Amino acid sequence: METTRIKVGLEFPPEKTDKPFVAKLVRFGVDLNILKARISPGKMGNIILELTGSEADIQKSLDFLEQQDIAVKIYKDSVIRYEEKCMHCGACTSVCPSGALVMNKQTWELEFDMEKCLLCGHCVKACPARAIKSFDEVLL
Repeated sequence: METTRIKVGLEFPPEKTDKPFVAKLVRFGVDLNILKARISPGKMGNIILELTGSEADIQKSLDFLEQQDIAVKIYKDSVIRYEEKCMHCGACTSVCPSGALVMNKQTWELEFDMEKCLLCGHCVKACPARAIKSFDEVLL
């Protein structure tokens, strides 16, 4: 069985933030890693998760969440880099906690690995040239 890994954003309505929906995903045979969360009882809640498992098990877990009226967004990208603006200064690499952004030591050019990205957004804030934008920021 092939293992799949995806990153998903969940948006909880205020009346659902005090329920353990994320904990119940384990029942579907998926491993989960909470990358980012902003949850307060009685307020809109957001969580970004990395789910790992078979495609079928991941789909079952996403179907479960949607049945609970939790909005699900699958992230295929995390940040958008504007290569023409990038100065390859490396400022973003110093704040990247996962090593998704690194400088190639032969070419001294910035390299990005989506698999390692935690969707934290630190690189967006650190970039002096504004050559990196969050995927959500571009969609707004």
